Amino acid sequence: MRNRRFLTAVLAVGGALGIFAWAQNASDGASAATGPERFINHRVQHLTRRLDLSDAQQQQLRTLLEQQVPRFQPLMQRLQAQKQEMFNATQHGQFDAAKVSALANQQSQTMAALIVARQEVEAQIYNLLTPEQRIKFDQMQQHRLQHAHKWMEHGG
Repeated sequence: MRNRRFLTAVLAVGGALGIFAWAQNASDGASAATGPERFINHRVQHLTRRLDLSDAQQQQLRTLLEQQVPRFQPLMQRLQAQKQEMFNATQHGQFDAAKVSALANQQSQTMAALIVARQEVEAQIYNLLTPEQRIKFDQMQQHRLQHAHKWMEHGG
């Protein structure tokens, strides 16, 4: 049970980071076509291909994802800054357990916010789907969970 929760958390974090990594591109001054827009196009195309989304569903999905950019971008920027702080605190063999622990706690709070936000988006996507598409979507999620479980069991 504990391992399953851990796997679920790992998947959610991975998804939050992977799916919304485009927010960091946008914050680096990249054009919309190379950041959020590229991600949105990819996600819409992927789900359209896997779930056979209608034109209306594609537009609803696109709108939903576009609305999430302002929500995810600051979280991704905060996480990136926290990773830099951790790097700075531990480079050249430095180690202060209290400082590393404090930084790890900050990162975990940001990751938790990303997980919650991602799961909310997934629920909103689910609600755009027909009953048949929901079955396929659930299968996609289960497949991702199994893939992560295999990865963790075999070390990558």
